[in-house]
Amino acid sequence: MEVRQFDDLGYKLTTIKSDKFKTNLISVSFQSEIERDSVTKRSLLPYVMRSATKKYPSKKELNTYLETLYGGSLSATVEKRGKTHNIKFYLSLANEKFLSHSEDLLEQGIDLLKEVILHPCFVDGAFKDQVVEVEKRLLKEYIESIYDDKVSYSLQKLVEIMCKDESFSITSIGYVEDLEKINAKDLVETYQKMLTEDQITIMVVGDIDHQAVYESFKQHLQFNVQSTNAQIIDHEDKEIKKIEVVKEEQDISQGKLNIGYRTHTRIGEDDYLPLLVFNGMFGGYAHSKLFMNVREKASLCYYCASRLDNYKGLMYVYSGIEAQNYQKALEIIGQQLKDMVGGNFTDKEMDLAKKSLINSKLESLDQASGMMAHENLNALLDQPLTVEEWIDQVNAVTVEDIKRVASKIEEDAIFFLTGKEVTE
Repeated sequence: MEVRQFDDLGYKLTTIKSDKFKTNLISVSFQSEIERDSVTKRSLLPYVMRSATKKYPSKKELNTYLETLYGGSLSATVEKRGKTHNIKFYLSLANEKFLSHSEDLLEQGIDLLKEVILHPCFVDGAFKDQVVEVEKRLLKEYIESIYDDKVSYSLQKLVEIMCKDESFSITSIGYVEDLEKINAKDLVETYQKMLTEDQITIMVVGDIDHQAVYESFKQHLQFNVQSTNAQIIDHEDKEIKKIEVVKEEQDISQGKLNIGYRTHTRIGEDDYLPLLVFNGMFGGYAHSKLFMNVREKASLCYYCASRLDNYKGLMYVYSGIEAQNYQKALEIIGQQLKDMVGGNFTDKEMDLAKKSLINSKLESLDQASGMMAHENLNALLDQPLTVEEWIDQVNAVTVEDIKRVASKIEEDAIFFLTGKEVTE
């Protein structure tokens, strides 16, 4: 994996050369500070742009053209990273090196991205009403589907409770109540602001020539950007005076217990990698304490695991339990954290966590998207790490490091989704 960066195009272009893949992957990201008033419009916008362009005024025509690019794939998505909201376009193309005849597919792909991003399908100065209404309906259905996925719903509720006075409580996909008020002209303003004010980042992964890719983007894709670097890491915090407990009843058979913590550790800080190892020991894997002690030994839950959000400094424990096991589950989960603080764990547990963490990293690098994720992470570090350096630093984490990061973790809030029939 060979990485180069170019910063003189009005946006940051990162090229990653690897001979692992027979395809090239391009990502274009528009990053802005997340705001409640604009998040739904920003979440709708990329799907409208993906559906029709000036040259290809319908999704069918756009997809038909993609087929002529040897089955190229174009997708759009949104995500929240710390304090930012990100609109992303991904284009996957066959590498022309593996075609039977010479054809500059990468340049054609860049032209297509230019078409999608800079030449949307406008009618009378606005996006097509029909396209907007279809995408509004699809986004509404997706937002509402979160309610039916009780694991995702419970985690979303926990974040809202923990961060209710913080921007991090804003969901990345938007809100149903906002969709009704959005029209085709509203989206034009959001689109123009995205193009001129967002921080733009482009990444290309594949068996490529760095300079040739740079020259193609320089020739075909320019933006009139006036943005400043977006602040991704979210340092907004609060003093925890009391653990907030919220219980909600629904017609479900299995309760969802979610516990939120403040780790007070974020990406780029000295304790970042020790925290990753801690989480691997605590609840990140099937050999972790939560799984082994809460699920296997105590048989208190159907699943029990932890995950981190290191852009914000949060940790979530999520589990599926019977309502009558609520208090006991809280006690045993709490004991696992106390054991980590006190160093009540074995060298074998720490070694297993390190090996699992390293294996996960290496497996992710078998995907072009994993290489992109590694470089996105490096962009937030004062000193970028090669994969080998990252592995060495993970292996260097000590027992004292684990105890230190564990001792910083504070419980913040509990959300328990339970069945009506049990509590009535």
